Amino acid sequence: MQFGKLKISENSRTIIIAELADSHNGSLVTAKKMVDEIKKAGAQVAKFQLHLPDIEMVPGSIQMWDGPLYDILKRNLFTPEMHREMMDYCDKVGIEYLCTPFCPASVDVLEELGVKAYKTGSGELANLPMHRKLAKISAQSGKPIIVSTGMSTWEEIADTVSVYEEEGAKENLILMNCTSGYPPEYTSLHLHTIEKLKNDFGVLVGHSDHSMDNYSSFAAVALGAKIVEKHFTLSRNQDGPDHKISLEPKMLQDLVEGIKKIEMAISQPQGIFAEEKPVRDWAFHSVVASRDIKAGEELNLKNLMPKRPGFGIPAKYLDKKYSAKLLGKKVNKDLSKNTILQWDNVE
Repeated sequence: MQFGKLKISENSRTIIIAELADSHNGSLVTAKKMVDEIKKAGAQVAKFQLHLPDIEMVPGSIQMWDGPLYDILKRNLFTPEMHREMMDYCDKVGIEYLCTPFCPASVDVLEELGVKAYKTGSGELANLPMHRKLAKISAQSGKPIIVSTGMSTWEEIADTVSVYEEEGAKENLILMNCTSGYPPEYTSLHLHTIEKLKNDFGVLVGHSDHSMDNYSSFAAVALGAKIVEKHFTLSRNQDGPDHKISLEPKMLQDLVEGIKKIEMAISQPQGIFAEEKPVRDWAFHSVVASRDIKAGEELNLKNLMPKRPGFGIPAKYLDKKYSAKLLGKKVNKDLSKNTILQWDNVE
């Protein structure tokens, strides 16, 4: 599937999403600095959140570690106009803008803004009316829908997938393995869920990672995650609910560089690699004369032995699996002890 200039498939590079959440603290200036750092680090996507607090929640009903959620969202709110400005800025910088809606009304706003894809949070997984709306949009437009699956039962995930299947948009669906702890314990990450999500639902799978470092994201890529999402901040030394579990610029750069190396390391095998060839030449074994051998003398296990280096007749021709092609043959010239045999020495 296509997300702006990015291609997402089993064979494409891993997409790295840097999640700004509320770490811009409601400031466009800060948000633009964050996008600059995300681009500099090499991540491909900057993700925002579009909140309509009065529509998506009952005021004063949810208490967070940083105060009432309603108040936090109001304090850090980006208006649709501010989102438009950030979309334009991401385009100018050369990075893809992504946004999470938290209610169907937010979807309407993002459609009006012309987003290229959607990312939903784990809290919205069971909001089937909203997913039905997204599925219909995706079926008509081909827009990817990236869905986090934290704190959800397998039945709830299956219900959501079925909505996309019913609306003809399953091919545009990406499920994100996620543990909704801030941060989670490593024993709660269950990274093999990546393989199970892929096998059970037949869709592309990613990993939304709230851990404090990059190790689990690296493992997720090795297990087949095609998208990795991490929270991002300019500095963890700030007040706010997300800063402490977010990557700082250098950590994000390490994530990007590490994933590139892992992708190279898990590429399909191609036989003997170029850097192995010189090592193979000295480390492998050849057929070598164990004593002086006269011209016309038959070759056998009494006058031959395996020795390094490996640029003569391979030592495997001394084993019964291949020996019929060598043993019993005659040499066409005198060979001194320790001569590395070549096939042109054999009649």
